[in-house]
Amino acid sequence: MAQDIPESLRFEVLGLLRVLRTGHEVDLGAAKQRAVLAVLLLNRNIPVTRDHIINAVWGDAVPSSAVNLVQTYVAGLRRALEPRRARRAPAELLTSVGDGYLLRVERDALDLDVFETGVTTATRLRAAGDLAGAARVLEDGLALWRAEPLGGVAGLFAEVERGRLVERRFAVLEERAELRLSLGQGADLVGQLTSLVGDQPLRERAHGLLMRALCQADRQAEALAVYREARRVLIDELGVEPGPELRRVQMAVLAGEDPEPSRQDAPVVAAAAPPAPVRPTVPAQLPRAPVALIGRDAELRRMDELLAADPDGGLLLVVSGPAGVGKTALALHWAHRVRDDFPDGQLYVDLHGYDPNQDPLDAGEVLNRFLRTLGVQPGDAPVTVEERSALFRTLVADRRMLVMLDNVLGSTELLPLLPGSSSCVVVTSRRRLVGLVAHAEARLVELDMLTVDAAVEVLGRVAGRGPSTEVDALRRLAELCDGLPLALRIAAARLAVSPTLRVADFVAELDDEHGRLAALGLEDGEGPVRVALDASRRALPPLAARLLALLGLHPGPHVTKFVAAALARVDAGQAQRALDALAAANLLSAGEPGRYGAHDLVRVYTRTLAGELLADERREAVGRMLDYYLHCADLADGLLPIGRGSVRIELRHRPTEVPSLTDATEALTWLETEEANLLAVADLAAASSEPVFDREWLVHAWQLAYTLSRFFWLRTDHETWLRVTESGLRAAAELGESKAKFVMLFNLGTALLRLRRQDEALQRHQEALDVARAAGDLDQQARALTTVADTLQDFKRMDESEAHYREAIEVSRAAGSRWTEANAHHNLGLLLLVTGRGTEAPTWLRAALGMYREVGEQCGESICHSDLSAALLAQDRFEEAAASARSALSLATEAASPYHQALAHDQLATVFDRQGAAGAVSHWQRALALFTDLDAPEADQVRARLARTRTTSHTAV
Repeated sequence: MAQDIPESLRFEVLGLLRVLRTGHEVDLGAAKQRAVLAVLLLNRNIPVTRDHIINAVWGDAVPSSAVNLVQTYVAGLRRALEPRRARRAPAELLTSVGDGYLLRVERDALDLDVFETGVTTATRLRAAGDLAGAARVLEDGLALWRAEPLGGVAGLFAEVERGRLVERRFAVLEERAELRLSLGQGADLVGQLTSLVGDQPLRERAHGLLMRALCQADRQAEALAVYREARRVLIDELGVEPGPELRRVQMAVLAGEDPEPSRQDAPVVAAAAPPAPVRPTVPAQLPRAPVALIGRDAELRRMDELLAADPDGGLLLVVSGPAGVGKTALALHWAHRVRDDFPDGQLYVDLHGYDPNQDPLDAGEVLNRFLRTLGVQPGDAPVTVEERSALFRTLVADRRMLVMLDNVLGSTELLPLLPGSSSCVVVTSRRRLVGLVAHAEARLVELDMLTVDAAVEVLGRVAGRGPSTEVDALRRLAELCDGLPLALRIAAARLAVSPTLRVADFVAELDDEHGRLAALGLEDGEGPVRVALDASRRALPPLAARLLALLGLHPGPHVTKFVAAALARVDAGQAQRALDALAAANLLSAGEPGRYGAHDLVRVYTRTLAGELLADERREAVGRMLDYYLHCADLADGLLPIGRGSVRIELRHRPTEVPSLTDATEALTWLETEEANLLAVADLAAASSEPVFDREWLVHAWQLAYTLSRFFWLRTDHETWLRVTESGLRAAAELGESKAKFVMLFNLGTALLRLRRQDEALQRHQEALDVARAAGDLDQQARALTTVADTLQDFKRMDESEAHYREAIEVSRAAGSRWTEANAHHNLGLLLLVTGRGTEAPTWLRAALGMYREVGEQCGESICHSDLSAALLAQDRFEEAAASARSALSLATEAASPYHQALAHDQLATVFDRQGAAGAVSHWQRALALFTDLDAPEADQVRARLARTRTTSHTAV
């Protein structure tokens, strides 16, 4: 009987937190013990660290005995969940894992999982045309909600999760209404939807559903009244007009037309017969499989047998072997072969575990990509890896999917990426991942070099040579390639593009040079690969062969035709043709449109070739590449919606052809796409140990850091900003240039401020001020005076701070620098606000607004409006405060700055919250989504405000 106990447990979070054993409620103990259970349940089946539990349960008020308390609560939960377990017997449900705990919850044992399974089933039924069935399933799922979720659990963690779950319920309520409207049941829905709109007046979809229900009940006039009320609420509370869908419904009602969604938006219900089933859209992310896979029959049979032995899913395959042995080719070939066994789709990601020029993807980023593929909006993705993993498992719980994780470095990062037992996971890695084999029951498929016979078949098929011709020569070529698929493929490509070249002559060519070329080798000793690569390179057109060597100077993961043109000093069209020739020879692979990468062994080869170039040629090519990236970064930086300094970028080799960048959106997209390359070339420019180092590269090092600073500020990527700027400061110091040193010190101090390292920030900004005064540069002095004043304010040295602001205003006026004068006015206004002189603050802030507007500084104007709103709110001038906050949001939206939009939403929410008006929660939710997406520290503050608002609301009720 004792063994049956775990199966009889049922966990409930969609109401009062409860655990039931065969229908009887389990005593869960004290409030904090229940809170620990809530954390474990919402992270079920994955390890939760002790620190995570402590932060979730106690927040900022962590007692000194927290670790002991968690251990006590876990012990109490073990006794409650497994009462018949012998005292010293190991726990089965709640186990210790590393520095944390793991709660094992069977499928369908948690009401939340049952609910989400129902939602997934309803989606499939709707896609298949069974609208009535889908509506019934959603009805059953919504019946599981007994009250407000996580009832009886207090704390910030519970409040945040409670808000997320409530939002999820409302979305499903709307989906159920959508289905019933499609079935013509609108008249029966009017009451329910009226109640929903009353509870959630800012949900546009709910208003649209109510209008459609009223139209089905022949109450068109009331439907138009609903639209008018919705528009009034949205304008009053959010400062926005209704969206296109709600306006479409209104126009349909006015025109006397059917306000239902277009046929491509909703399933069609036939009058006489049920519609033909429609296959639901499923992810299909597998890259193209290799045309032919030779010599791996035994491995394919083993993979087939393992799958057949596990028909219900849950298979975890690890394909391991050395570099170039064909792990990805085998995994992709098999995945395409069995994909029909997984009707719910395929997910694929390359984790870049062995890419020397690209950081490996972490589990959080991979989960983010998977969640977006599965329909989760970016703002709705959870923050922590544990929460993302739990949501991922929930979304695929009843789906039979194939997941391929390519180029994995180790076992640890894989655990959060493993779906439920219905899906199959294929992993490729150079390591055997024994941890995964030991703890996750993974099945290992190890690859070795191909046999000579298989290698000969590869050569013959890829090169287009018949198996009966030149057999001995093909066997010798296979031996020279050591049976390594990468080397074989490259050698075969040489034969394929040279149909008149006899295999024997090719072998003689390699034999002639084998000893010398193998001795050169590659960094990991792959001599045969070097032989094949050299032979392939000799068959290339001259420009492509030269470009292959020049690409070894490029430190980033991908290249485009533009940077290739700069490296080779040719036009972009010639560069494109050379890149295509390299791709045709299997020396490069085309990834995203217009971007080319290479296998890591080929990258090592290109670096070897680059080292064989003349020193002057290398130095000139690197200089042209640095000029290209600096020029483009400067162009992009100039389009960003935020003011910048007066640094003038002067280049020796100005590129003639660059990507088209015309506005802030294109600039941000280019910077995001090229970020890895830009960081790599900035590091290269600062690496004075480079054998052919040119002192002028130090100018690129600090100017790249300068042109990227606003991008990192907008992205709130302060750690990367700090690292690049520190490197730029070292370059500026080595150059001994006053202006360069000032710019780097100033930006370094600003980055340190964003990281809340005030002591270091003040030191750097004071150093910048000293440099500016020594150079007699008034504009620099004004900027430094303002930032020193900012930091002094953080230290509560208000009198000194105010003196610095006022001096900055005087100096900026003398320098004619309106942007600096605006910044000083702005920050002085904030100081007056916090020092009890709030009535003076609006005057200074409005003066700053005029100057920002004069110089076209949209982001500065936006944040100044937010701060003016705060100053007006402090005087209870609610209408003016709301108007200023709306102006902030409008400017931030126009500037396409998510960070400033989030600040404006936060301020609007604060105004509405003080007024006691509706709309605060909605604006805070939007702010939280934006801050979270940016990984900005303000997210925690907004999350706390949301939780406090909900707590206050519950108390009032």
